[in-house]
Amino acid sequence: MASHRQGQALPMVFRRKILQYRASNMPVTEIMSTLKKEHNVSISRKTVYNTFRKTQQKSSKPKAESPKLSGTLHKKVIDFWMTKNPELTSSMISRRFFQCFGMQVSASHIRRIRQQMGWRCKQTSYCQLISQKNKKERLKWCLDAYSKKEDFRNVIFTDESTVELRANGNVHFYKSSDDRFDKVPTKRPKPKHAYKVNVWGGISYEGRCSICIFTGIMDSKIYQQILENNLVPFVNEVFPDGFRLYQDNDSKHVSKSTQEWFEQKGIRDSVMKTPASSPDLNPIENVWASLKHHLSTQVKPRTVDELVDGIRKFWENLTADDCHRYINHIHKVIPEVIINDGAATRF
Repeated sequence: MASHRQGQALPMVFRRKILQYRASNMPVTEIMSTLKKEHNVSISRKTVYNTFRKTQQKSSKPKAESPKLSGTLHKKVIDFWMTKNPELTSSMISRRFFQCFGMQVSASHIRRIRQQMGWRCKQTSYCQLISQKNKKERLKWCLDAYSKKEDFRNVIFTDESTVELRANGNVHFYKSSDDRFDKVPTKRPKPKHAYKVNVWGGISYEGRCSICIFTGIMDSKIYQQILENNLVPFVNEVFPDGFRLYQDNDSKHVSKSTQEWFEQKGIRDSVMKTPASSPDLNPIENVWASLKHHLSTQVKPRTVDELVDGIRKFWENLTADDCHRYINHIHKVIPEVIINDGAATRF
């Protein structure tokens, strides 16, 4: 004779038999004896009561109504709400339907309808806030570059960035295990105030100039010294017939002192006028992103020396072909700036 052990799930066939017997007002003891006699299975009184209780709980739960949305009216309402506030969740829309129309529409049904109408969900990305004035400048600059079929062949794109001591990437994988004594995946430790260094560099179709790694705050004098030691030798060697310098409008880049330094070096006319609030129009920003990703996922520096060494090795391995790839990216950005009327792009 088969007996049901406590803790094991009762087979569906016997649960149905119990409910059938219960529906015919059969007492619990008789249900137990009938199952034992007709099906040769022995179950406890507790199992019978648990079967009753679970069935009552399921039947007592109010079922959410799933009325069909009438034609296009309610779909237009969803579209209108989403257009006004694209951060509305399906649960929020479901509650609004109940408040406005007295309809209990499930969140899953809302998600299906919303997807059918072309709405997709993605993680919010952030960009620099661009004023209307700067949007016009960006649009004008890109229209000029597009109409002239600018190829940027003799342009050196320069900028500085801050790199911090970081040994973990943004994502990681772990292997799940059924062993409850295995280590549970934990958060990665991160220092409250990580050590940071500043880097300055430049790239062109002819390759990269030397990188400068420094600490502290850069002012106009330090910036001029960096250009003297890193930009000028590169220009003399690679661009004897002339070049153009792309830099942003940071105060130390456009200060009176720096402009006088450009004049003394005879390269003031080589400095391009660039639009403000436009990191997406400077390809070296993508180089810095690649550098930081390389450091956190490959180098994983634990000391300052490892951080500086990782930066230098990354820069030394940056080839002219790599620079081509980074700079060619600007030809994707310019049309998008024009389409967006100078607003921020997805790059």
